[in-house]
Amino acid sequence: MKKNSRFDLPDLDPETYPDGSRSLFWPDFDPVSLLVRLRERDPLRPLLHIDRERSSGWSHVPVDLSRVVSDWDGESFADHPLLACPAGEPEGRSLGNPPNGIWPPFSSGVVLLLPFEMAELWEPSGGPFTSPQVPAVRCDCRTVVSFHAPTGRLFLPPGFDRSLLEPISLPPIALPAFSATDSPEVFSGHLDRIRSGLSDGRYFQVNLARRFEAPLPKGFDPLAAYARTRRLGPSPFGGFFSYGGRFLLSRSPEQFLSGDNDRLVTRPIAGTAPGPPPVEQDEPLLRDPKLLAEHIMTVDLLRNDLGRVCRPGSVRVSRLLAVETLPHLRHLVSDVEGRLDPRLSRKDLLCSLFPGGSVTGAPRIAVRREIGRLEARPRNDYCGVFGYVSSSGQMDFSLLIRTLEGFVEPSGGRISFGAGAGIVADSVLEEEIREIALKARTMEEVFR
Repeated sequence: MKKNSRFDLPDLDPETYPDGSRSLFWPDFDPVSLLVRLRERDPLRPLLHIDRERSSGWSHVPVDLSRVVSDWDGESFADHPLLACPAGEPEGRSLGNPPNGIWPPFSSGVVLLLPFEMAELWEPSGGPFTSPQVPAVRCDCRTVVSFHAPTGRLFLPPGFDRSLLEPISLPPIALPAFSATDSPEVFSGHLDRIRSGLSDGRYFQVNLARRFEAPLPKGFDPLAAYARTRRLGPSPFGGFFSYGGRFLLSRSPEQFLSGDNDRLVTRPIAGTAPGPPPVEQDEPLLRDPKLLAEHIMTVDLLRNDLGRVCRPGSVRVSRLLAVETLPHLRHLVSDVEGRLDPRLSRKDLLCSLFPGGSVTGAPRIAVRREIGRLEARPRNDYCGVFGYVSSSGQMDFSLLIRTLEGFVEPSGGRISFGAGAGIVADSVLEEEIREIALKARTMEEVFR
């Protein structure tokens, strides 16, 4: 360690809590540096980052994991009390009123990564993929380093080794060159088949995705690539995962589910347009009949999903057809809320909502079968969910769209991402391809 570095200086504005944890003013905290330091100490450990700096202001890096479960059959839910027991009062620690008025929503608990095809274990669709092709992962977290971006405060667990915060420098990465795994002609044929199903009344909306893939360049480091994505700015519901050669780098704009004990919110995105925001009264997203129909159907689907597990009369749409702006895209977003039935567990809740209605369509089981047949490959982590349930009873899961996923292997490996569009009766081929291309560009820009 260099003499007179910031690690030799007294903490600025330190605060200590009754359990021995502490917070300090550390506004330039870099989660990627911490992840690299953790990897240096144990190259085989899972690396996790839950990024909510742009939405709630929080960022979480689990640093002490008591157990990691790779789950092919959904049984990992059965032996964890935060998931399997009826939702009630939190079992986590209580610190009263923190001195600075804030406390991390996630300081211990469980992190889950659920691939899209996990739904087949809970509600089989009869499609070509009858089980997950990659396992779900459950990480039981004893301690978490949390950062609150608005105040610049870093929350450290008891006994945390401050040398893990020393900054790092990562070498430049080789850039993969992506290409679509299908052609516009193939996509057009899929659209014709979906239109036929819509006309016959077999479904009302189908989310169809195209896949973009590249071989991993030699020496590719997922953490260096993640650092590159963060230099483009934090995403509302992003994150990083790496374990056993499998990795994902997420820039997701969509929250699958949040909750504080029995209070639940899901925030579907359906409807996308490019460019900076226009004059408010001339917002084209709110004048497009196709996008409005797609969005309202998704909201209705999620109202029904929550209604299966919530107290009667508690489900409501608290925000409808809001326009949210990201650097290159604008989205239609709504908030659907409810109160979880106290007799049901968080597992029941996840099974009811999974996978997200905005990335499937309606009716969900039938369209999942059609998605598997048309896309002809498992979605794996794409359109799955990633997030946590904390010991204090709070939940926060993102929907894995705008997400790079891959496998690092001795011989190389692959990296890919998906981009989809909601197909309804009046969808136009050229417009759907254009929407998918817009979403794909937000991923490809990471490597430009």
